[in-house]
Amino acid sequence: MSSGAAAGPIFAEGEDCRAAWREATAGYDEPDAHLEILGKPVMERWETPYMHSLATVAASKGGRVLEVGFGMAIAASKVQELGIEEHWIIECNEGVFRRLEQWAKAQPHKGHAFRLLRPGGVLTYCNLTSWGELLKTRYSDIEKMFEETQVGPLLEAGFRRENISTRVMELQPPRECRYYSHPRMITPTVLKH
Repeated sequence: MSSGAAAGPIFAEGEDCRAAWREATAGYDEPDAHLEILGKPVMERWETPYMHSLATVAASKGGRVLEVGFGMAIAASKVQELGIEEHWIIECNEGVFRRLEQWAKAQPHKGHAFRLLRPGGVLTYCNLTSWGELLKTRYSDIEKMFEETQVGPLLEAGFRRENISTRVMELQPPRECRYYSHPRMITPTVLKH
């Protein structure tokens, strides 16, 4: 695992890892504290409080939960503790997917896909790598960053402004984290009308 400081971009200008990402080795370190793919930090254990916040929002209405990206099972494990009917996870990396398959065998919530997000459903998400870069280069205020970079695309996707809310939490990433160095995180709650 790399342990470079939070300085410098994670991706080089114009770098595109999509073609190699699926088959690339999922690099979980021995204490299961870090996941890297193609030398890029994907997830770290310190994110647990934030991932649990996202999982709690995603499962807040019960029913079906769709999770995009499995990583280290941090959010997925929390979702499984909550009162849901079904839990679906999309994962594009083969190594991470194999870990997901093993993890899923022991989980209580299984189901069949029906619709991605029904009226009344809840969407929450994060992208710590992109948001971390924005907070290093363009923004010092996480709420302003979310408003200016996320709300427009959500409105274009058909969500209503009155159904978009956020909660900010304090969480200091470790100094050696390469992709996120801001002391605050934001948990979006987006309701489908």
